[in-house]
Amino acid sequence: MTRDELMKTLHDYTPWELLHRNRRLDIGNMEPVNQTLESPITDEEKMTGLHLPRIPDLDNNTFSSDIYFRHAPGQNYMIVQHDRYTPGVMHQHNFFELQVCVEGEFMQQINSTRLQMHSGDFCLIPPRVRHMVDIQNYTVLLNLLIPEKHFKSICLSQLSGDNVLSQIFMGNVYYNSVNDYVIFHTNGNPVIMDIVFSICKEALEKKPYYVYMMDTELLLLLGVLIRNYESTCELPQIHRKQDGINYGILQYIEENYQQISLHELADKFHYTPQHMSSLLKELTGFNFSGYILEKRMQAASDYLLNTTLKIKDISIACGYQNQEHFIRTFKKYYNSTPIDYRNQHSHF
Repeated sequence: MTRDELMKTLHDYTPWELLHRNRRLDIGNMEPVNQTLESPITDEEKMTGLHLPRIPDLDNNTFSSDIYFRHAPGQNYMIVQHDRYTPGVMHQHNFFELQVCVEGEFMQQINSTRLQMHSGDFCLIPPRVRHMVDIQNYTVLLNLLIPEKHFKSICLSQLSGDNVLSQIFMGNVYYNSVNDYVIFHTNGNPVIMDIVFSICKEALEKKPYYVYMMDTELLLLLGVLIRNYESTCELPQIHRKQDGINYGILQYIEENYQQISLHELADKFHYTPQHMSSLLKELTGFNFSGYILEKRMQAASDYLLNTTLKIKDISIACGYQNQEHFIRTFKKYYNSTPIDYRNQHSHF
């Protein structure tokens, strides 16, 4: 797929959008209009290019990642195109959404704030933030839907450090001190837009290893955003000193989970082991041993799915000197041996 072919796909209106555009005067009440549009439009026609079938209306307008990701099995995140001319609805979801305004401009509301978005703007909206997008023109808006677990892995491992993404992650996932949004104004930087287009092409073409390629492109996209635009973005700050300390604890575990002990961790941050254990429970929902197990098993899964390392080497890399102990622990956690897990799920 060439760049021109991709842009044509993004510009073309779906039958769903055309019907809404032709009925714009009737969209004061979303549900009656959508009911009238149900019969002539099939799911295949709704799901054109990067579009998805209409998400069912929920009583509390809270959308789960499960609703979306059933259309993308095996992917760690999704990229979808927002439908144009459809009625805007206040909603929230349980994943991070990175909006990319490829072309045009539109209005959106995030909680009580109304914002005018322009070409080249990237807007990161954390989970549990109420917002509404209203596109009544030709604008091309792409949404990257990133589950909390995957966003956590990026912030605490691949792009670790005291940066804007880590601050948003800590504030919204661990402290419920929800920051409404962060906006990066890139003015359509061609390097960044090329990365976005590469993600689109991988998602549409689904060539071999496309999941791995999409993961790599997302990491590159976020890295370029924070490298070039962190100092100029509209950024809510972490306000509590303890938030920074807590982030340091989780980051230290991320870097040392293979060998670290509770006493070592407590000494590092000048806490008693009892206080450290209680704090980890509050932050993560796990006690110390449970959180370390979670980290090791996540790492083991990543090694099995994304490398060709031998089981013995993976065992050592995850902090298990005894291979048999690693295999027993992995089987208890995933209900599968490492070999079977790799054979069933590996990208290689």
